[in-house]
Parts: sequence; structure tokens; C-alpha cells
Amino acid sequence: MPVTPPVSATQTSGTATTFTRPRLFTPGPVEIPARILRALSQIPPHHRTDVFREVYKRVSEDLRWLHQTQGEVLMLAASGSGAMEASVVNLMAPGKKALCLVGGKFGERWGSICKAYAIPFETIEVPWGHAIPVAEVEKKLDADPAVSTVFGTHSETSTATLHDAQGLARATRARKRVLVLDAITSLGVHALPQDEWGVDVVVTGSQKGLMSPPGIATVSLAPWALEAIEGERGPRFYWDLRKARKNLPMGESAFTPAVSLVYAVGEALAMMKEEGLASVHARHRRLGAAVRAGAQAIGWTLFSKSPADSVTALEPPSGVDASAVVKRLRETHGITVAGGQDHTKGKMLRIGHMGAYDLSDIYVVLGALE
Repeated sequence: MPVTPPVSATQTSGTATTFTRPRLFTPGPVEIPARILRALSQIPPHHRTDVFREVYKRVSEDLRWLHQTQGEVLMLAASGSGAMEASVVNLMAPGKKALCLVGGKFGERWGSICKAYAIPFETIEVPWGHAIPVAEVEKKLDADPAVSTVFGTHSETSTATLHDAQGLARATRARKRVLVLDAITSLGVHALPQDEWGVDVVVTGSQKGLMSPPGIATVSLAPWALEAIEGERGPRFYWDLRKARKNLPMGESAFTPAVSLVYAVGEALAMMKEEGLASVHARHRRLGAAVRAGAQAIGWTLFSKSPADSVTALEPPSGVDASAVVKRLRETHGITVAGGQDHTKGKMLRIGHMGAYDLSDIYVVLGALE
């Protein structure tokens, strides 16, 4: 039986309707390569079998390769926000304070999670599109010894802004504070050598640089940070990372894992290893540079003062409604991009280009935008 294309992927000219292949250029989820779709389509084994245990161990090891850590990477059946929440729950001891670095929607999320758990926190806030100044973090940490953990963002998805992860790690390590980085739209796109830079904890999700459907979140603990989740904490059950650590050597998860998604992430990691991590990063640099140059050449303006290579945020030429462009790209060209969030809604659009994209994909989205 023929599949009817979605309404957003059709063009009507007179009485004829032609099919336009839907394309995703959002900041996640991203388009899923055919190899990963094939991995998803296989009949999944039961998760408490030796067959799956071997897969789970291999994928966990490959995640360590991606994170460039000798520590442990723990997989959770959740979105990236689940990994963020798990980090807060497991790292914040009673009587300690968090410092949340806010430069966009997802920086704000760290504070929202702390508030939900009644964890005291301070913030450093910068205008959307600006990177957090490392000197401000150093100043705040020097002034407040109660701050035990800094929660920051590497690539801020809402503003397409890259923050100085290496500088933040240098500041926190020198002061013996824990640094947790949201790398949900940077891992597999930008270099983030966890152990080399001294980042204690890194969280990410499967639907961005890992080119897979949403549903797996990971928490990567550096070797020296493995014991940071131990000791007295607030209530924790599903998010108790001690359970995940205990089960990992056996190739198992504490709770039912997202079995098919583990296969998908495993295939994504295999593709990245074949390409080489340095080449993956270089390809994303080219894609980011191409989108920024092409969009500016036709009159759009970069929103970010420190652009990321995972997603590009663009402000329209004078008199152009960004939301109308988002709608027209979807309805006329079958291309889905994202609009702005909160106070940037209607004032920008965001083009995602992380994952298995190449320059030919960039020509398509820029041609439609023009």
C-alpha cells in the first residue's frame, strides 16, 4: 500500500501535486542515516541475555572513546534533560550550593532543576548569544566557598552559541570544584576531550551528534569524578547513578534499557570511528562555516557572538518575519528548521547541521532560504 507523504512535504501547482522529500535541519532530532535505521529495524534481543550484554559493553566502551575519557559513561533511558537531572541529583550534597551558568534556554534549565529539588544555587547570566566569561566564574567561585558544583553548557542550543569549555574546566579544577557540562549539541560536533581538559562530568543525548532517535541520555564521569556521586544526597531512585555504575561491568543497566536505541547509538559510533573523530569535527567546522557565510551573503545576520558548529541562529533582513520563513521552508520546500525560543520567537530561525550532513545538504537549505 503506497505511503501518503505528509502534507508539509507536498507542493501544489494547478491541479498537480508533487512530492518533496521532507528534510530535517532542526537542532535535534536530526536526520537518521540509513545505516542507523537498519540497526533500529532488527529484532531486539531481551536485555538480560549475553547477546545484548556484549552489545551494551561495546557501546559503553565506544562512548568512552567519543568522550575521550578513561572514566565511565552511563546510559539512561531518557532524553538529555534526564541526564541533566541525574547529574544534579547525584552530585549535590546537602548544605552545598550550585552555580548555574545561564546564556540561553538550556542554561536556564540547570537552575530549574536545582529549584525543583530545593537545591540552593547562584547564577551567572549573560545576554543570549554571548558566551559566559571565564573570569566571572573565577570571581564567583573565589567569593563563595559554599559552591561545590558548576553547571554549564558547551553548545547552547537556543542561541547557537559555543562556550569556553576548556577555560571553564581550568577555572573549576584550579579551585577544586566539580564542573558538569551539557554537551547535548556539542558532543560529536566540537572537540571535547574530557580527561585532557579536566571536565568532571559531561551529559548528552542520542538525537543530536549521535544521529539517533531521542531516548538515550548519557552521563560521562571522568576517572577522578567516579566517587563524586557517592555519599549523602537527597532522594534518588531512577536517577541513582550508583546503580548504573554497579551494573555496567556486567553489561547491564539498572532498569530496562532502550534496547533498539542502544543498537542505533552503537551504529552511529561505528560510523564516527570509521570517519575518525578529528575528521568528524573538521566536517562540522566546514558545515558551520558554510551556513554562516551563505546566510550572511543573502542578508541574514548571525545571532551569536560565539557561533557553534552544531546549529546556526540567524536574524532575518529588515522587514522579514522569521516565523513566516520557517513556515514557508516547511510547506514549500519540505525543509524543517527551528524558530527562536522565548523572547527570540519570531525574531530568528535556527538551522541544525550536526550529524551525518555534508556540504550538499547545506546547498539545499541555503538555496531554499535564498
